[in-house]
Amino acid sequence: MAASATPTYDEMTDALTEGLQALEDTLSGLSEEDWERPTLLRPATPDTAPWDVLTLAAHFDVFMGLTLALVGEPQDVPPGRDRHSFCISVSDRSQVAPAIYNYVVDHAQGHTPATMVDTVRQTFKNAMDAIRTTSPDTVGPGFFAPMRLDEFVATRLVETVVHGLDLTDALGRAPLAMPKATPLAAQILDEVLARVTVPGRPADLVDDDLAFIRAAAGRGDHPDPRFPIVG
Repeated sequence: MAASATPTYDEMTDALTEGLQALEDTLSGLSEEDWERPTLLRPATPDTAPWDVLTLAAHFDVFMGLTLALVGEPQDVPPGRDRHSFCISVSDRSQVAPAIYNYVVDHAQGHTPATMVDTVRQTFKNAMDAIRTTSPDTVGPGFFAPMRLDEFVATRLVETVVHGLDLTDALGRAPLAMPKATPLAAQILDEVLARVTVPGRPADLVDDDLAFIRAAAGRGDHPDPRFPIVG
């Protein structure tokens, strides 16, 4: 189970670096057929085809590219979201999922596997360079509302681990090894669970961070009625 101590900014940054590298390495080794595999994600709109792996990779580019918008447009305003309220906001799939689905599909248009790998690699590098060289208390646009950079980085970590599951599920592979990122993402989701409902994992998930993340993010069925807590 995830540790209770709040991770430092450097620890969060190191974990995010690990997770993004795992995504990038996996994309770099895919076959042409792999890129066309459908994900197991269920679109919010009925009768809409699920993303394929190429489109999922476009989402990787989008969710990390948002970091560049935050650091590129600093604002002298109080933050309107933290890491937990951000996750709660994305749990309303009826409001968020259709727009994201269409935006990412459009973002993937015209890309080949080779151009997508290059694009994702460059976005990951640019985002991590910005994260390492920008003060963590910088406030900027965080999709739903202004956020501090350190809080936004925590949400990028959750996205990385959850969408890593989407990638390996589509490929029929074991989950990616993210020994730093997985426990920190689980800790954040533990805290979200405590905010939105009764705190505490089900007994069968207490010692399995990855299984807890999968249940909390709706990436598999679990009998606990509190799940999923993020979309």
